[in-house]
Amino acid sequence: MTASSLPQQTPLQASLQTQNASQAFGAQPTFGAPRQLSPLYRQRAEAFNESLPATVDACLKTYFKDLNGMSPAAGMYVKVISQVEKPLIEHVLRYVRINQVRAASILGINRNTLRKKIQALNIDLDKLMSDVGH
Repeated sequence: MTASSLPQQTPLQASLQTQNASQAFGAQPTFGAPRQLSPLYRQRAEAFNESLPATVDACLKTYFKDLNGMSPAAGMYVKVISQVEKPLIEHVLRYVRINQVRAASILGINRNTLRKKIQALNIDLDKLMSDVGH
């Protein structure tokens, strides 16, 4: 079979094939030129990635030390996650000026999941909206 007898791919088919191949190997498809992170942003992101786990670790060490051999209360996982989850969602919502579609995208969750979490965590959107105004 010669190259001229093979069916020709359209540009769209070639693009989709490339995107499917990159997604299969874990790469994210890019549209346009890749975005370069500024050195300051990269430095802040690295500091955040180091400081958050260190802060959580310090808090948990203190919590277990203060138990003095007693058992932790049941439901600790849910309690810890909710303590982090609520302020995280509130800060992202303020950052995007209460735009739930953008907030869900930043958080990496579905918009409906975000709505359920807002309700379950008793997040007051009116209060957040007034905080955004300042």
